[in-house]
Amino acid sequence: MPASDRYSHLPRLPHAHAPRARLAERLQQGSRVNLICAPAGFGKSVLLNECVRQAPSNTAVLWLDLLGQPLTLDTLANRLSSALDHTRSAAEPFDQLCALLQRPRQPLWIVLDDYPRQPNADLDAALERLLERTPHTVCWWISGRRRPAWHLPRLLLQGDLRELNAADLALTRDELDQLLKARALNLPGASRKALLQQSEGWLAGVCLLLLGEPAELSERLRQGSPLLTDYIQHEVLSGLPEPLREALCLLAHLPRFNAELCQLLLAEQGGASLLDTLAQQQLFLLPLDSQGQWYRLWQPLAECLRRLPALLPIKQSHLLACQWFAQQGLLREAVEHAVWAGDNEIAAAYLQRYGQDQLLIGHSVAQFLHWRSALPAELLRSTPRLITLQAWALIICAKLDDVEPCLAPLANFLPQPDATRQRQLLAQYQAIQGVLSRQRGLPDAAQLCGEALAYLPRKAWSQHILCHQALAQQALAEQQLGLAEQHIEEGLRQARESGNSLFEALLSVDWVHLLSLQGHLARGLSLCQQALNSLEQHSVRGPVYARLLLLKGQLLDSRQHPEEARNALTHGLREAHSCEDAYLLLGYMSQVEQALALDLFDQAHDALRRAERQMQWLHVSPARYRQVLRYGHAWLALQQGQAEQAQSIAQQVLGDMASHTQLAPSGFYDLIPRCTVLLAQAELHLNQPAACAARLAPLAAQLRQQGMALASAAYLIYGQALAVQGDSQGAQQAWHSALSHAESHPHWPLLRHYARWAPDCHSLLSQAPWPERLHGQQQASQACPLSERECDVLERIAAGDSNQQIAERLFISLHTVKTHARRINVKLGVARRTQAVAYAKAQGWLG
Repeated sequence: MPASDRYSHLPRLPHAHAPRARLAERLQQGSRVNLICAPAGFGKSVLLNECVRQAPSNTAVLWLDLLGQPLTLDTLANRLSSALDHTRSAAEPFDQLCALLQRPRQPLWIVLDDYPRQPNADLDAALERLLERTPHTVCWWISGRRRPAWHLPRLLLQGDLRELNAADLALTRDELDQLLKARALNLPGASRKALLQQSEGWLAGVCLLLLGEPAELSERLRQGSPLLTDYIQHEVLSGLPEPLREALCLLAHLPRFNAELCQLLLAEQGGASLLDTLAQQQLFLLPLDSQGQWYRLWQPLAECLRRLPALLPIKQSHLLACQWFAQQGLLREAVEHAVWAGDNEIAAAYLQRYGQDQLLIGHSVAQFLHWRSALPAELLRSTPRLITLQAWALIICAKLDDVEPCLAPLANFLPQPDATRQRQLLAQYQAIQGVLSRQRGLPDAAQLCGEALAYLPRKAWSQHILCHQALAQQALAEQQLGLAEQHIEEGLRQARESGNSLFEALLSVDWVHLLSLQGHLARGLSLCQQALNSLEQHSVRGPVYARLLLLKGQLLDSRQHPEEARNALTHGLREAHSCEDAYLLLGYMSQVEQALALDLFDQAHDALRRAERQMQWLHVSPARYRQVLRYGHAWLALQQGQAEQAQSIAQQVLGDMASHTQLAPSGFYDLIPRCTVLLAQAELHLNQPAACAARLAPLAAQLRQQGMALASAAYLIYGQALAVQGDSQGAQQAWHSALSHAESHPHWPLLRHYARWAPDCHSLLSQAPWPERLHGQQQASQACPLSERECDVLERIAAGDSNQQIAERLFISLHTVKTHARRINVKLGVARRTQAVAYAKAQGWLG
């Protein structure tokens, strides 16, 4: 039978249809029952149509459009009999259906599209029995807005049931791209992302929002679409009982709800049982957890319903929700509902009960600062507690320039009624000032935090912990690793005694940094994963979770797991962006490092540019990022062979930090010694070995004494500077110092990275056991970063040919030879061609 005749009885596929191959493949895996349950507009019927058009040639397809209307078993038997050209007998409808479906000898696909939307226990029970008795040659394809009240454990266990829901049917990014291509629409990447995010992949929502001028899409996303409103009115709300319509319109104003809250707010509309009704009728109910406790409405529907006239008193509902959330100890939601209700005093009262740890959960700190701009300033200055909480929120978001103006009203609360309370309030002020100074990289942080700890009351345990964290960070920035460890351990002890896993994870961030500075990457990675597991176990997301993910990515990259590192960094950056955490700078700098390792200079520059833009967009104080980004640009310049520019930038960074007595910012505690090493590398590249050696001799000894893994790198380059000056004995001593230090601080990736800047030591590094330790047991040398032509040029250089001779032998121009030679030096991190040859031989790239 021609394909056109075979499918003539099927509904027509929509214009500019974009196939859903992902879903069709899942449904065509041999299941006897394929069930698609989702709200209106998810493309259920079109998906079934697409699937049955791919039925094997020997399979008969029977399509019954039930239109969602009430259906009796007798009517179903009549329709199936008619479609199969059989005359009905006098038997009962169920027996008639069983007999009817035993007759077909060829495979048969029965499609029941748009299953009845109203509950029908008799129909559901009869069909459930029928599915059990259907022969294996009959497959059922059923779609509907209501999930039938079936108990199908046997079919599930036997693998005979395949079920898709709304989450499965939501458009993916690739499917949106295919849809736009089918409609000949070319949207910018930002518009595509906004469309997918706001529609949450709801196919009808996407298609209706696309109707109209593409340039006006952003306006439709903000203001809504009349077509979308009409669709929801007719396809979702029309025909619903009035109590259910009222419930939907109220729930649209709640970011999340559960059965108990529904019982409080919607007792007359169904109360706790309302969730079962919404789920059964597929009314855009989206679960938020695996336990089935918390829900919200699908975002496009909720936004549309919020624009409609309220059917219930919304303000009163928000006040009730505020009280309920406060009773559950969920203060963020309590404040949120108080603000929506317009009761600023209640909102401020609940803000008073906020703790510093709550600012570190999810996007709470960004939400807190939003409330700060929404609530009256006089109210937020009414108590010392509200003032100090705002200051802590500003510090967490790295809006450091706003902290001191925020703290100024504290003077209105001095003097306190007695000396004890006076000293405690001053201690809170000093704690904030100490942490603020640390974030600015100022050395007075230690004194301020130390004085605060002496007078903070024991009940202010969170401020105790934050002071110890600031003291640990300052010690890390000053390379006093032992002192840093003491403060981290004390902070961890207090966090554990308080039973606060979030603060424990927060201090673990600095502990991981400490281990990384010491070269203990494996231990750092293990600790990082433990902290992540703890937060995931408690379902905690937010800045701390993002920081740990970014650290995990950085450590994985250092341990030569690029793909896993890339995934962790991507996830961490997404989390940091969502909670507006300035620590995302660490993720961008890790991306710079990844790009430079592959000579992807444009990507590295782009990551630096995006990092600066994001810092400025978040209004992060320049003290947190300016010098880090300048170091990144110096690093990029050096990798590109622009040693003079790298030297100039590195000198500026070190000069500015020295003139302002500034310590390294959080997350980049070895910035000053790394920048010093980079400056020495530039001097070596510029043929200034004496300056390089003079700079690194004291630094290498100091770093070794401090237990910093970076000491090995400093000794390597110092030794190379001595070798260039002809001091072979001094060079050998420096290189042995590098290797002996690496034995106790096993940061082999760091040593391997810097080894290419010391090509004269490669004969030593090629001796056992160093190749295995530098490159791992599976790989004795790095993959050659040179292109095939660059290898040809390097081989001729090793043979002693001049540039002109190389040009003649390889049939290329003299200019091309010089370009290749220059790029070889840049890729291998050397200054002269003799060093390039020595390095390549040590790696086994040349014979």
